[in-house]
Amino acid sequence: MSLAGNIPTSLRELSKLSDEIWFLAGDTAVDSSWYTKRASLAAIYASAELFMTTDTSDGFTETRQFLDRRFEDSRALGEAVGGVREWVGFTAGAAVNVLRSKGVRI
Repeated sequence: MSLAGNIPTSLRELSKLSDEIWFLAGDTAVDSSWYTKRASLAAIYASAELFMTTDTSDGFTETRQFLDRRFEDSRALGEAVGGVREWVGFTAGAAVNVLRSKGVRI
């Protein structure tokens, strides 16, 4: 599937696979997180599959460790994005309140 002519099919299958995994995990999101969850999982899956092709450890233990690190990275990134989103929301709300206190109709 890594040949250039198979890339569209490969991406389509990866998209279906990540959607199915989230569905089976019980995901019911209907907001923008639906897309980010699936994109994150697809990236982790594809990188782990590529890593696994060169893993010579017994029982693919290095691949399991690689997966653990990628999931931890994904969790940390999600927390950072959530923190930034919260800060932006707070700052925007404060700015609107300051403008209202100055008589601006918002």
